[in-house]
Amino acid sequence: MNRLITLTAGAVLLLLSLLLAPSVMAADNETYMVDVEDGSSLLIRDEPTSSGEVVGKLQNGDQVTVFDEAYGWVKTYYDNQVGWVASQYLFPMEQNHDSLHKRKQTAMYKKQSVSSLTERKVQKQDSVAIKNGQEQSQTVEPLTGYTIVLDAGHGGKDPGAIGIDGTYEKDLTLATASKVAKNLKASGATIIMTRNDDTYISLEKRIKISNRSDTDAFISFHYNSFPIETVGGISTYHYTEDEDLELAENIQSGIMDHVSLKDNGTKQADYRVLKKNSDLSVLIELGFVSNPAELGEIKTETYQDNVAAGISEGIQHYFSH
Repeated sequence: MNRLITLTAGAVLLLLSLLLAPSVMAADNETYMVDVEDGSSLLIRDEPTSSGEVVGKLQNGDQVTVFDEAYGWVKTYYDNQVGWVASQYLFPMEQNHDSLHKRKQTAMYKKQSVSSLTERKVQKQDSVAIKNGQEQSQTVEPLTGYTIVLDAGHGGKDPGAIGIDGTYEKDLTLATASKVAKNLKASGATIIMTRNDDTYISLEKRIKISNRSDTDAFISFHYNSFPIETVGGISTYHYTEDEDLELAENIQSGIMDHVSLKDNGTKQADYRVLKKNSDLSVLIELGFVSNPAELGEIKTETYQDNVAAGISEGIQHYFSH
């Protein structure tokens, strides 16, 4: 049975703790569910740091009332004292599988309705009267009306995979995401970047950025690494087998039309940014920085341009069919 941690300390203790704790993103009185692997525990500490003293433990499915957030930790109360738990393992109670599925389906319905609207606009524009002896025409951009979140993996203190020559994955992902953003904006899409520079963004915040926006698709960019240097190729990952899979297939196909790296296809995975995302979402691994041949190609402007073109075309193809 889930255990709901509630406020049991007095008002004075609550006031003092709020004043002393450096708030980053308060989530007053919201109830969250613990999401950890079965058999493991989420530690409750007496301060917002991994070095804090452990004052209790939570199990998968437990419920927590949150009163504040600081440095990636959230504050609650446990046995009449302030306790802190890592926010990345907590998710809103209403964000269950059914609600995720519903939001993903809503995005698909929007895809169909916007596509129909675009066709009507084109038909109307094709009938524009001839002015000054010349036919006037307008172009409806294919992604007009869509909002897409682009997630450049890693950043800041998290370099991601490190190439054999010292190249950081975080730099490659930002370069790729920026090029894709430019392409999609030219196609009429509204773009939200989880980061625009070398900044650390937690997984939880990346998910919140997507879930709190009117997002039609969430695309996370990554580059891979493996101990064996000959391992290489490109993969696109999805969580659900219906809504997300179709988007993943379109993007993977678009990329492979533009680059020569090995096609590792689409794969199902429970990456956190996919599993806890209430929007259509995929994660792309765009080559291995541990493979000398691939790294040399990955770092080129030509490769970056080609990958961006393929991803953009895949997204455009998904929403226009």
